[in-house]
Formats: sequence, structure tokens, C-alpha cells
Amino acid sequence: MMRAALHLAVLCLTLFIGAASAVAQMAPGPRNNTPPTINLPSQGPDAAVPDILNGPPDEESDKRKKPDGGESIPNEICVIFAPSTDEGVPQRFAGDFDLEPTRNFIMSGLGLRVHLMRIADGADIDKVFERASADDRPLWVQKNGVFRSSVGDAGQQYALQQIHADAASAAASGGAGVTIGLVDSGVDLNHESLRGAHIKGIDVVDNQPVLGETHGTVIASILVGQGPLHGVAPAANLVAVRAFREVDPKLGAAESSSFLLSLGIDTAVRNGAQVINLSLTGPQDKLVSQMINEALLHKVGIIAAAGNDGPKARPAYPGAQDGVIAVTATDVNDRLYKQANHGDYISVAAPGVDILGAKPGGSYDFFSGTSMATGYVTGVAALLISRDKNLSVTQLRKAVEVSAVDLGPPARDPEFGAGRIDAASALNQLP
Repeated sequence: MMRAALHLAVLCLTLFIGAASAVAQMAPGPRNNTPPTINLPSQGPDAAVPDILNGPPDEESDKRKKPDGGESIPNEICVIFAPSTDEGVPQRFAGDFDLEPTRNFIMSGLGLRVHLMRIADGADIDKVFERASADDRPLWVQKNGVFRSSVGDAGQQYALQQIHADAASAAASGGAGVTIGLVDSGVDLNHESLRGAHIKGIDVVDNQPVLGETHGTVIASILVGQGPLHGVAPAANLVAVRAFREVDPKLGAAESSSFLLSLGIDTAVRNGAQVINLSLTGPQDKLVSQMINEALLHKVGIIAAAGNDGPKARPAYPGAQDGVIAVTATDVNDRLYKQANHGDYISVAAPGVDILGAKPGGSYDFFSGTSMATGYVTGVAALLISRDKNLSVTQLRKAVEVSAVDLGPPARDPEFGAGRIDAASALNQLP
């Protein structure tokens, strides 16, 4: 049985707060010839907010560390049963190991029954997990791994022009008729750059009205931004699934788990998502991997961040999973983001350095990381699907890669993948 743990290095941001009393002029969208202005925060770009993952671990994090370097929620396990399992089996299983069933869902496609169970206070967690894993009633038992967001380097909005998104968006009607799934922290649906967008917010963390949180709001503005801040596919429908809980509003740090992330992906699929944005990274996890396979079987494109752990980092998942489009980040001069992962699993690059994004409460800031780059590739994928509703997952990936602008060594390489995306060129790849 797999004992997956997921130390996340995610959502790949190092937040820099913009220039003093600066006003950035945004490129006009396809229907607006007057560049709107956005008032930026007054603090200078040298005031960097450090990446919380680079600092010394706190006491709570130490308690959750696992031998493989990942982390898990100490007293929770995910128990996965076959579709044909009698409804009473999970309850009896929980009783046999003194576990408290808390939540569950049935995975799309194969119908796997995923149960989240809490280990009793005072119990020896490792022994309970070992005994439960040896039981033959579930398909597998795993720890409830931790996914984290963190916030990242700060310039001007250049990305839409660099990837020729304005022309492509106009040619593809702004992605109209396509549904994008965003599995992230909460999205501020009342932000001036998102109020006019078609967004359905769903909270699978607290089952409450969706809260506005930093990371989810930034990515949503890249995807479907309106008004002052145009997204790549502003006419697309967005299913914004809150599967991360923000733990540090100042930094935008958020946290999720194997159970919640899988439930979030499943929820996006059930709500008609044709492509899903996963601006997150971590080690491979059996439950998350299975859920992504289910989405791919539903012909849903999966776009994921390549990671911000540096050139010598291990492959980051789910980006490194077969069938997923893994995205690295570049700057205004097509140089690779200095903290980006390297690896043969990287599919393409996209703008991800000094990206202007919306923040909760009506404000804006600059962000950097493979999280933002992932949003641009997902937006381009929505434009492609809008032009060809029958586009397969394989054809989608091919169109994005073949049309990319080659960077670095000739042909495909472990830094830039196939190269930096070009939305207009990608559309020309379609019949």
C-alpha cells in the first residue's frame, strides 16, 4: 500500500509589492481600445515577502514530517474502497480501528469510494496506519498528505502581448462556451476584474460561500479577468473550486490535502470542466494521481505547474504525471525563472515573472512563479477548445507544444520544454 505524503512547494509565488504610487497601464482587451489604469500599492519592489517554505520549519511542521520528506495531517488517513463495496463496510472498518469517518466522496469514472477518517486521540498513529494498511477490505490506505501554497518576484503587464493572446482571444471569441476548472484557494468574486466574468464558486473545504483568498484570485484573473485586468480567455466559464484553505492572508499561503485536492478535481469534472488548472506541486500521491487519470479519461485536459524548487529539484507532481501538461515560467525577455525546476517532464514555458494579478479586496500586485505561467497555458488551452470542441487531450498538448517558440538549446530541452507558448500560433495548428 502506498504511504503517500505530499510536501508541497506550490503555487509558486514570491510576492513583490509594486512601485511607489505607481500606475500600470494595461494592454487593451479585444473590445476596448483605451488602456485602463490600475493603482498599485505604494511600497517599493525591494520589499520582498520571503517564501515561507525557505525559512526554518516551525514546530507544527516538524511534527508532521515523514521519512520521505513529505508531510501529512497527523491524525487523518484516506481509505479507498472499490465501487462494489457494501455501504456498511467502511463503517465496520472504521469501528475495527477506532477511526472516526468524517467525509467521503465517490470518484468520477471508476466510482472509487474515498473516505476520510480521523484517528482517535491518544492512539499510536503509526501503528494504527500500519494495521489499517494491512487490512484487505479497502483497495489502499494512505496518509492525508499536505499541499501548500506560498507567495513570490515583482514589473509591468507584458504576458498577453508576449504570447499574442489578444489576437488569439478575439479569433476564439474569448474562449466562449468552454468551462475551465480552477482548483485552488478561494476567489474574490466581487473584485472589479472578476465581477463581469462567468464564475461559479464552489467550496469543498468548508462547504460555505466562497471566500476571497490571494492565490485563487490571482490565477482567476489570469484566466478570465475583465475590465482593468484582462485574462487570456475572458469569455470562458470558470468553475472555481476552493480546495485550499488560506493560512496566511498576508503571504497568500494556503493548505490542502490529498483528500481535498482529489475532491476538488472531481468536483471540477462533475461541473463540466474541459480543462483544469492545477497551480501546485508536490511528490507523487496515489489518490491524486488516480483522480487525475480519471479526469484524463473524461477527456479533460490537465495543466499543472512544473515547480519552483530549483534546477536540481526532483520531478514535481502532478506536473510530471503522464498526460499532464507541465508548465515552467519565463520573464519578459524569455529568460527562465531562476527558481524553476528542470526536467524532461516539462512540456512548455509561459510568462510567469512579474505578473500583475488581482488580489482580494479590489487591489493588485505583482507575482512570479510557475503557478502564474500555468494560468496562461490553461487560458490558451481554453481558446483552443473553443475553436475545436472535439479536441482530444493528446491533440491539445500537441497544439500547445508544436506551436511554442523554441528557447534555450535547439529543440526540446529540460529547462523550457518545447518552448514558450504562442496563442496565435497554437490556433493555427488546428484544422
